[in-house]
Amino acid sequence: MKAIIALEDGTIFEGTSFGAEGEKVGEVVFNTQIIGYQEILTDPAYRGQIVAMGYPHIGNYGINDRCFESDATFALALIVKEYSKIVSNWQAKGSLGDYMKKNNIIGIEGIDTRSLTIHIRDHGEMKGIVSTKDFDKTSLVKKAKSEIRISKYEIPTLRSGSRFSAEGGNIGTNSKTLVIDIGVNNTILNKYPGAGIVSADITAEKILAMGAEEVVVSSGPGDPRQLSDLIGEIKKLIGKVKINGFQNGACVVAQALGCPIYRMKVGHHGMNHPVVDPKTGKGEITSQNHSYGIEKVPANVEVVHINLNDKTIEKIKTKDGSCEAALYFPIDERGKLPADYRYVV
Repeated sequence: MKAIIALEDGTIFEGTSFGAEGEKVGEVVFNTQIIGYQEILTDPAYRGQIVAMGYPHIGNYGINDRCFESDATFALALIVKEYSKIVSNWQAKGSLGDYMKKNNIIGIEGIDTRSLTIHIRDHGEMKGIVSTKDFDKTSLVKKAKSEIRISKYEIPTLRSGSRFSAEGGNIGTNSKTLVIDIGVNNTILNKYPGAGIVSADITAEKILAMGAEEVVVSSGPGDPRQLSDLIGEIKKLIGKVKINGFQNGACVVAQALGCPIYRMKVGHHGMNHPVVDPKTGKGEITSQNHSYGIEKVPANVEVVHINLNDKTIEKIKTKDGSCEAALYFPIDERGKLPADYRYVV
């Protein structure tokens, strides 16, 4: 079946569909990773987004039971150069196309994803529409333009609803560590096994009353500048508990520390983003998914990592070490580079 993606600036790409049929409007971003499409579709941070994969061959290892980032899907559509109809992996429980159809995610293959990626890189992330039913280009561009941009922060409720609440939370065996859920995924939860989970409307007073010694603000979707209430509560916790933040959670912590946040022209989405310590030259290869960045830091905060590609700030911490904020997912210790490895900055 024919499928089409139209960007709000009038750029059109045509292909064929796999997965679900229909029409979806969202923010168009590109992801540079080779694997991980299952994680992308189920990560709450991709809510409301149309994701174009840079790697040309997607779907060959199917869908398995262990690569979910949550218990639901959040991405609206997946754009690929070639969708593999053949699944070959001992863990596979089904095909990507069948999974997307079941979960109402539109897929488009057969377009020039390199051209689409370059266009977004040059002109910035923007709104777009994918459709398998309306092929009038003028009509599609008009729909993309007229759709209200996602601005009001909406936290995915499957993790922040009945299981997690500000009043009680989901207190695990390690209740001294609390994860504030603004769209948490399994990567964050696996980093803090047994931690208590609380929703984003938690207060600083409640956190302290619960006896927390460490607070982690999770990753999540939307504009982190909208979370003014949570930013205010985190500000009250500074100096009283250890604070960590990841991705959009890092932007929340950064704002509480007085760092201005900005919308990036092109966000970082992928598993291969190099970050480097500007003081030592030591670096890491990181997994990232964020469209907002830290503009600058005040005197009491120092930059720990910058992005080697675009020199943007990637990690900060207070000089006393009590607060840290990283615009990437927690690094797997097994994937670290040798201690004596240096990047040339």
